[in-house]
Amino acid sequence: MEEGDDVTPANFRCCDNECFALGLVCKECCVEAHSNQPFHFIEEYNGTFYEPRTLRELGLVIQLAHPSGVTCLCPTSTTQEFVILHTNGVHTVNLAFCGCSDNSETYLHRQLLQSSLWPSTPTQPRTAVTFGLLKLTHSLNRTGKLPAWDIWKSLEALTVDRLDITPPDRYKVLLRVLRQWRHLWMCKSAGRGYDPSGIAGTAQGELAVDCPACPHPGRNLPNDWQTLRKSFLYQLFIALDANFRLRNSIVSTHERDPSLGEGMAYFVPRGPYLSHIRSFVNQEEMSSCSGFQAMFLANLKNVKGLRTTGVVGVTCSRHSVWRPNGMGDLQRGERQDCPFCNVDSVVISACGTAAESLELVFSYDIACQWRVNFFERFRQMSTLGGLHFDPDRIRFFVPKFHLWAHQPTCHAPYSLNFGPGVGRTHGETIEENWSQSNRAASQTKPMGPGSRQDTLDDIFGAHNIRTILSFGRVLLIRLADAVKEARVHAAEFTQFDAGMIIFCTMDVVDGWLMEVRAWERDHDQPCPFEPELQNKETMKDVELQLAKEEHALMVKNNTVQETGLSAMIIKARSAGTTYQELNIQKQRTKIRRAIKKFRGKQQLLMPHLREYLTADQVKHLDDGSILAEETKLFFPSDLKNEDRKLSRACSPELVEAEKRVRLAECRDTLEAVRRGLRTRSAGVMFAIQNVTGQNPTTRAQGIHMKVQIAIKLAALQYRWARNALFRLQGHGDWEQELQILKEDDIRVGPPTMEAVVSRGEGRRRPSWIWSSYSDQVDLLESERGPVVFEALKIEWCKARARKLRFEEEVDLLLEEMRRVIAYGHWKAAWWRERADGVPDAAPGIRLGIRAYSESQAVREERHITTLEGKWRDLRGVGEEFLAGLPVSHIVEVEVDAEDEEDEEDLSLE
Repeated sequence: MEEGDDVTPANFRCCDNECFALGLVCKECCVEAHSNQPFHFIEEYNGTFYEPRTLRELGLVIQLAHPSGVTCLCPTSTTQEFVILHTNGVHTVNLAFCGCSDNSETYLHRQLLQSSLWPSTPTQPRTAVTFGLLKLTHSLNRTGKLPAWDIWKSLEALTVDRLDITPPDRYKVLLRVLRQWRHLWMCKSAGRGYDPSGIAGTAQGELAVDCPACPHPGRNLPNDWQTLRKSFLYQLFIALDANFRLRNSIVSTHERDPSLGEGMAYFVPRGPYLSHIRSFVNQEEMSSCSGFQAMFLANLKNVKGLRTTGVVGVTCSRHSVWRPNGMGDLQRGERQDCPFCNVDSVVISACGTAAESLELVFSYDIACQWRVNFFERFRQMSTLGGLHFDPDRIRFFVPKFHLWAHQPTCHAPYSLNFGPGVGRTHGETIEENWSQSNRAASQTKPMGPGSRQDTLDDIFGAHNIRTILSFGRVLLIRLADAVKEARVHAAEFTQFDAGMIIFCTMDVVDGWLMEVRAWERDHDQPCPFEPELQNKETMKDVELQLAKEEHALMVKNNTVQETGLSAMIIKARSAGTTYQELNIQKQRTKIRRAIKKFRGKQQLLMPHLREYLTADQVKHLDDGSILAEETKLFFPSDLKNEDRKLSRACSPELVEAEKRVRLAECRDTLEAVRRGLRTRSAGVMFAIQNVTGQNPTTRAQGIHMKVQIAIKLAALQYRWARNALFRLQGHGDWEQELQILKEDDIRVGPPTMEAVVSRGEGRRRPSWIWSSYSDQVDLLESERGPVVFEALKIEWCKARARKLRFEEEVDLLLEEMRRVIAYGHWKAAWWRERADGVPDAAPGIRLGIRAYSESQAVREERHITTLEGKWRDLRGVGEEFLAGLPVSHIVEVEVDAEDEEDEEDLSLE
């Protein structure tokens, strides 16, 4: 620019990225460019550096209720220092309200709302928050649990960084506006704007997000669902638990800080809830289940200054979705002499009318105590409506991970592994839910009671939405796993059942079936999963059994040993004494004599053996310098197959004789492996329960080592015998009974001394050695026969339970997928029905109502269409499995790395 030219210098630039490629401009152009972006920060070049400026300093006035660039002819007021909170900081602006006939001063807040600005007060506002900042803060708070204080401090820091001045304090404004925003957002999502009664007519729990996979009569169930055969498909699975992390300090009062939506979402209505607790507070219920008595004392510690010591929550245990009115505060101190008052009240509010039409399956970590006097307590709850609970339609379970801490008498009756109709439900979903909400504990603890409840309501609702949106992926993965595992466990049970029929006869197995079915109908009947003859074997019994087995082995081999077999193997590691060396030499002499006798008989039965041996092999026939224990004997199985076919090598009768010997040897050694595993299990459990101190522990370890050596020797002998049998006979049906014995196969099957429930029980696959029995094995006549018989019965019942649970899981998942789709169609129709819900509204309002309702309906339909396409192929595979059809095709399920199952089911059982 030359001197004398009348040109405005271009010294201004925008600091925000939204003004792409604006560059340096003059003052007038900068104001004009920001007429639609009035919340940007500006910098001016002063000849040396850029210093901060505001659009207000450049003369920008934000005109409301008029198009951009149009000034109102009769403005009611112009606020010189109106504060705006935006995503990039805090702005002080010049704001002009419109004074036209349709925009009088009483509608100032409407002008702000029409411009996407939320006023701090309904009358004479001086501060507003942009919708963009509210959406961002709302999302960060409900998803990342980021407190509003951190949002405000971030805005303050951004403003100081841009303008180098501290903005006016509007933290309380942000809190108040955010609370209003989140409450109205919940009302809008629930369709309250379509009801003439408005927010005031909201029913209890209406703002909560329902689980579409749970049964809802009239919404996603068939009309004749109550008469269908598989009634377990229409059960409502409920999980409940207390959380002592979500505490609340004594800050403000309910009168000064009431909730904006009392009882409208996830928390129970305060009035009836407190009335019920006051009515039953003098009751006393003591826990008799060791391991959980401390739970009732947990919130008696560190309660000074607290209004509530935590919350009790209710969720659907299969889908992790919080139930409407399924949350209630826990009172401190004197409220704990009736530990179930809070739980009972919240449960009856969360179940609602579903308790009178659906079968209920409760999972609670202390269900064994909660069910005591359950129905009597609920009959007395007249203050909460007194819903009728049918004892025949309610079952109680303990979540799988928690069940281990209970007494053994609780294990089988409260195990989800043994309950018919529950599928693969583990009951621990509520613990997963708490892990998310507990991240908000630090910010909700110092809140007032109303602010805390509204915040938690919003956080629980966000959790439900995220969980429901993940159904398309989660249910698909679960069904793929369930179909695969169901086929495996069905095949394994079929094999195990066939082995038990051979070993124990069909009548015995039918008796087991009748016994387990009777127990499933009535838990007062004898439990087939609990041992009666076991847990009575001591370490002395184990040691005596080992001694008897070693004695029988010595008699069979016609040898006399100074020490037991296992002891000799252990001592052989070190150099022996002269006496021991002498004893070994005597044993070698005896073996050498036996080999000499064997060679004489071998010369008669295999006269041309030398012709088929190598030079090194012939040395074993003639060279006496080879140690006796290393000398090869050369049975028909040691020869090549083509050599055995020649009658000159050995006669066919000899080959058949060895086949019979090897077959019997395999069965004997396999039974020795099973016997050793049962003995090892018995010894370990006895040591855990009874052995203490260094000397007894050392002795127990020595006995355990002997058992382990016996198992290894039996397994080694089985492998040698099977290899020989395979060389003689080749592939055949015998391999179904006598399979290859891997190290992973040598594990406990029938739990002779194990707990009724164990972690991983739901997926445990018994080794094939426990289903491989022949009619030649007759253990029931032996001394340990009854114990073995009982162990096999327990394992058969558990294998049957695993098979049925996976089949039920496939059935339940297919039904849940159907319910999700049916609920989506119902919800779409529900939105369309509300399009004309407010006929008296202004034309513009009615148009907006119709547009929003239609957009929500289309959104539901698109989501359902996506799910139907995503699930179609795998649902077909599941239906084929339930129909008993073979696998017709393979369905590939793509799973992202973060979506893979994190052993939740494997570790929580």
